[in-house]
Amino acid sequence: MFKYNELIINESLAYFIKKIWILDNLSNPLPENNRTIVPNGCFNIAFIAGQGAIVYIDQKPLRLNQGIYFCGQATQSVIVDILPATKVNMVQLFPWAISMFTNYDMRLCKRKIIPLKNINEEFENKASSLNTFDENQILAYLYNQFTDFLFKNEHTLLLYKACISIINSHGGVSIKKLSEQLGCSTRYLQKLFLQYVGLTPKEFSIIIKLRNAIDLLAYPSSKANSSLTQLAMDSDFYDQAHFINTFKTIVRTLPGKFIPSEFLLANKKIN
Repeated sequence: MFKYNELIINESLAYFIKKIWILDNLSNPLPENNRTIVPNGCFNIAFIAGQGAIVYIDQKPLRLNQGIYFCGQATQSVIVDILPATKVNMVQLFPWAISMFTNYDMRLCKRKIIPLKNINEEFENKASSLNTFDENQILAYLYNQFTDFLFKNEHTLLLYKACISIINSHGGVSIKKLSEQLGCSTRYLQKLFLQYVGLTPKEFSIIIKLRNAIDLLAYPSSKANSSLTQLAMDSDFYDQAHFINTFKTIVRTLPGKFIPSEFLLANKKIN
């Protein structure tokens, strides 16, 4: 039987790592097919143990055998088939953390999954000795050694402030206003985002905005108005048509046909 689980990251790494999320198909003799992952603006390091997985990016299949991979920014939902006797432990990194982990141009990773050694060979070499079936061993490795692979980057603080502002506003802050708050030009901010996040600030904002709308759909408040018009307004879209078009483009289905159980969503308490 397929199981989804998450491990919480303690304070020592909470600036860099959001969580570890686990796709466990170890005890299943059959593949777990058509599980959909929606972009959330974060990066992932995937530790794949067992037979592997097949990921569909832009509707093209990519076979991932046992190994360690880096997942760049997705701009649309990704479908994954997890093969029998397979476990995938995903280390989810905040978008600003990559600027301290590699100098690799994140534009080259957009909508791609590549071997981790391409962006940080030393980390991959040391992590390859781990029992990647065991998420607790991976977690212990991160607590003990992750910061050893980080370096100072003069742009990280600005990226952090920009990302946090976008996240806290649920994607509603204008890029012009954000640049003014940060004391930089919109052009400079876009240059940093493309280099270290792989998306423009606007693209990142749209993903954050949409994820907020998905959370409202999947985990509605008991007092929430369930109309799409109200949901579009609450999520700071121009109107219902704009919301539906954005949702369909990224999630690949209509809001009215969205079934949360078909998606791999973060564990949340329903109010």
